[in-house]
Amino acid sequence: MSELELSVTVSCWNRARQLEGLLENVLPFAKEVVVVDGGSEDDTAALCRAEPKVRYLERPWDGHFAKQKNATFEPATGEWILHLDVDERVGPKLAAALPRLCRGWTRFWRLPMLWLVDDAHYVKSAKHFPCPVPRLFQNRPEHRYREDEGPVHPRFPKAITRRMKKAKDVYLLHYCLAWASREELLAKAADYARREPGSEDTNRAYYLWWEGEHEVLPLGGLA
Repeated sequence: MSELELSVTVSCWNRARQLEGLLENVLPFAKEVVVVDGGSEDDTAALCRAEPKVRYLERPWDGHFAKQKNATFEPATGEWILHLDVDERVGPKLAAALPRLCRGWTRFWRLPMLWLVDDAHYVKSAKHFPCPVPRLFQNRPEHRYREDEGPVHPRFPKAITRRMKKAKDVYLLHYCLAWASREELLAKAADYARREPGSEDTNRAYYLWWEGEHEVLPLGGLA
């Protein structure tokens, strides 16, 4: 898929080992990987500068997710952008489908995401599955998160969300729940609620997955 005009973009902050895994996952099909670093003190900069396809930029982390994510879009040169968090990976079926998804009339895709609780299982609940997230889109100036709200849970303008289409049977893999302890997830939910009042129910539903009605299912060959 070397002909794919796709920029993978990611923002990070002191997550070098997770970023290293992300680069291994996406470099085989990405034209470039744009990394915006919020001020890491680990070896993030050295890791990025050692890879020719990585474009490394620095933007001090100000706590506003939409602004940091938008900063990864601005320098992207690909015709398409795939935006990821450092704890996400592109599943094999999604990687194979990217050339198809980046053709045709659809300009913006919601990609189904699996929330893994370990390397071999994902959680199924009203929030976690199916969970389509807006991540693959044409590189256009209007495809930017709103910066007038937040700062934790970024959203695209309604005029953009109305045009999004849902991809089927291809998956992003989200390791947030697998790589954090329950104590860390409790702290994350509390921090997000403090920083964005009104988001308490959302944070609890997604991050404190064991509290609500759910199933833990084998990943198998789903992704």
